Amino acid sequence: MLVHSLIPRNFRNLAPDRLEFSPRGNFISGKNGQGKTNLLEALYWLIAMRGKRGSTAECICKGEDFFKLDAEATFGDLKHELSLTVEGRSKKLLIDGTAPRRRREYLEQVLVVDFFPEDLLILLMEPKLRRRYLDLACAQYSLPHEDVLRRFKRLLEQRNRILKSENGPDIAVLESYDRPFAEAAAEVVAARLNLLAMLGARTDEIFREGIGEKYETALLYLPSLDSIPECVTLDSPPDTNQLAGEYLQAIQTLRGREIDVRRTMVGPHRDDWAMTLDGRAVRSFASRGEVRSAMFALHLARFHVLTEKRGIRPVVLIDDVMSELDSSRKTRVLELLPQGQVFLTSCDPPPGLERFCDGDLAHFEMDGGVARRIK
Repeated sequence: MLVHSLIPRNFRNLAPDRLEFSPRGNFISGKNGQGKTNLLEALYWLIAMRGKRGSTAECICKGEDFFKLDAEATFGDLKHELSLTVEGRSKKLLIDGTAPRRRREYLEQVLVVDFFPEDLLILLMEPKLRRRYLDLACAQYSLPHEDVLRRFKRLLEQRNRILKSENGPDIAVLESYDRPFAEAAAEVVAARLNLLAMLGARTDEIFREGIGEKYETALLYLPSLDSIPECVTLDSPPDTNQLAGEYLQAIQTLRGREIDVRRTMVGPHRDDWAMTLDGRAVRSFASRGEVRSAMFALHLARFHVLTEKRGIRPVVLIDDVMSELDSSRKTRVLELLPQGQVFLTSCDPPPGLERFCDGDLAHFEMDGGVARRIK
């Protein structure tokens, strides 16, 4: 995919100017708070049709009730005119003036991979953020997985509502949710285990051979149910039916306790995952520099796994996450990026950026929401 131009309207502090991009490398410089991240976020919205940070309302200029992104982009081997209008919970996408029958028809043809500063802290923050990161990656890897996640969330909410009934749950109604909940939970966990298996080997390779760190890395799943494995191999994927059976037995065994505490006590909503360096958890052992290197390796692995699975050259968004790396590591990270259109923000361009982009580098300077192309 390539984004040739963008006109943002009512999006955060961005001026409604037409921006024309390089098909290879785009570097956005400027002081903090001028709108560099906002530009990358607008591109993320355009491609993923969802926000990256904050609420939708926070993306809309004060005093307005919608934002609109008009763009020219190439995907599916053809150049198209795109228009995305977001107002409240409504998202209206037009491709060459016509709304697609289903949003997935568009999402199947495009791909964005991103690396924002907050992603560096995923390994150190609360489990719900790690679950969200992993589930989003699973949905990018296989678009139908969004339906699985939506179904699991709906069943979990309905089950918890029954458990919280004022006069106690209707046991027959609660039991009717057992199997659907167990099957949905199994699908979510199987997808997570499979993706961690794919990411694990690639992350270790990039961390040691690509970035040049010395530790052996591993990605482990931390389930709330002891009978769920911490990891699987690509040669031995998880058995979804077996996982569903484990969850079904667990929720039936925990019935009395769940009624007492009035919530679902086991399932992917209570799980976690971790990265280890030589068998020790990153969040309790690694230095700040090692955490950054570990997350770079994980994100680069994710970039490559998604690109290989989808067969689409992605739009790559990297928001000021290289500033604390030394020059040699910055160069290595650039060399490890998948081929595609790159948007990178920083105060100064990393060494080797123009060479990485084969000399095709556009440089924008951001000031007060106005992106001025200076090269």
